[in-house]
Amino acid sequence: MSNRIPAIAGIAVVAALFSACDPAEDRSEEAGFLRDALGALPGVEDATLHYDEPEVLDPADVNLEVVMNEEASPAEVAAVFSTAYEGLTDAHADEEGNLTVRYTGDELDLRTFESEADAADVEEAAYAGAEVAAVHERVYIQVMTQEVANDRHVESLALVHLPAGTAKRARHRVRDEIAATYGDLPVRVDVRVKRR
Repeated sequence: MSNRIPAIAGIAVVAALFSACDPAEDRSEEAGFLRDALGALPGVEDATLHYDEPEVLDPADVNLEVVMNEEASPAEVAAVFSTAYEGLTDAHADEEGNLTVRYTGDELDLRTFESEADAADVEEAAYAGAEVAAVHERVYIQVMTQEVANDRHVESLALVHLPAGTAKRARHRVRDEIAATYGDLPVRVDVRVKRR
């Protein structure tokens, strides 16, 4: 009888492990609702969704892409980010979330997974990024909220390409202007000059 107790305990542990490895619930319908909500926002021309269902030991991916119209303002871009962030950290909190926004020929991205940032801080970072994109051409902006250790749990990257021949002094001026746009929000500014 004493041999049965360890065997039963072992079976319980194995069963628990298998249940923990079961794929999470499919939330593609909720992702569709989020896509529709983004598509209805002012300044949005189109919103699309690609949802990768969860697999064993791999969470689902919610990949959203939004195209802004030519008249969209930085505030409207920021509203897309905050709306997407709230949806991705609510119904999709344990799924990987990605948002790509096409704006004035530039790209602004958001990445989330088990994020702790406030939506207001994400919106503020997206607004600053959209202002940078509205001024400069060939801009890539990333708003990261995944595993960010600072107090706001938000970090940004602003990557700008300047025309070939831009002087070093002008490059530094652009870098300083972009940093000032972000204020006290954490940002890494990368200003590059095209070779030709």
